Amino acid sequence: MRVVVHSDHVEVIHPEPLELGFESLSATLASAPAGQWPDLVDDHFRRAIALVTGDSSDVEGPTEVVLQRTYLRLATSDSSVSEVASYADEITPGLLRVLAFDRPDSIMIMRDEDVERHGFDRLYDAGMENLAGELPEEYLEADGVYYLQGSDYVGSLVLVIPWVIEAVTGVADAPHGALVAMPARDQFVFHVLRDRDTAGVLAALDEVGRITAECHANSAYQLSPRVYWWRPMPVGGLETVGHHDGAGMVTYYSDDFEDVLFTLGLQHS
Repeated sequence: MRVVVHSDHVEVIHPEPLELGFESLSATLASAPAGQWPDLVDDHFRRAIALVTGDSSDVEGPTEVVLQRTYLRLATSDSSVSEVASYADEITPGLLRVLAFDRPDSIMIMRDEDVERHGFDRLYDAGMENLAGELPEEYLEADGVYYLQGSDYVGSLVLVIPWVIEAVTGVADAPHGALVAMPARDQFVFHVLRDRDTAGVLAALDEVGRITAECHANSAYQLSPRVYWWRPMPVGGLETVGHHDGAGMVTYYSDDFEDVLFTLGLQHS
């Protein structure tokens, strides 16, 4: 390998031009003795390059077979995704929605040529359906805060959050949205905003933030330490509302989120 190390990423020159961020690597090193770091760094970048440059004959196979192994998935924007998947869209700053191809021993981000070959719409629909199948059968719940852990796709369940809310809570309509967090690829946390829940929402915000910060810090497969407000259609999307700094929530509400808090009968200063 030939690489150039920058302050916030590594630029791979050979065998394939790539830019690889440090976020997942730093999480791996944080939990390992310093003496192991050289080998871990080497292994990390060799795996990352192999995922992009390795054999792709399976994803080039019949579309009907490929669809069975296609998933919607979240990826961090500091990864090499944008180098191979220009179709990836940013659902919130720092997080991209991509199409992934599931292999027995790895998960491959589908490249532009793969999407062109099989068709974006067909892949997207199959990816949503297959992602829904990754909902864990068991989860933890306390005071309306749900914590889910399972496969490497569980954090990506936010991409089908209306269905998750109904499947887990039985609530078919969430007009005010939900607090959601994706601390790691295998973890998802959420709380549905309810009418006249004057005591519960701010407490839930603090609890979601606390769980998220702890899980994010302890995971080698990090996604985001932040708490988001999921907004139902017709607006849709994710909006950052804060993060937990160990002492409590640091919040940065938009006017729209403030309006929702008042709609729910809350007072927030």
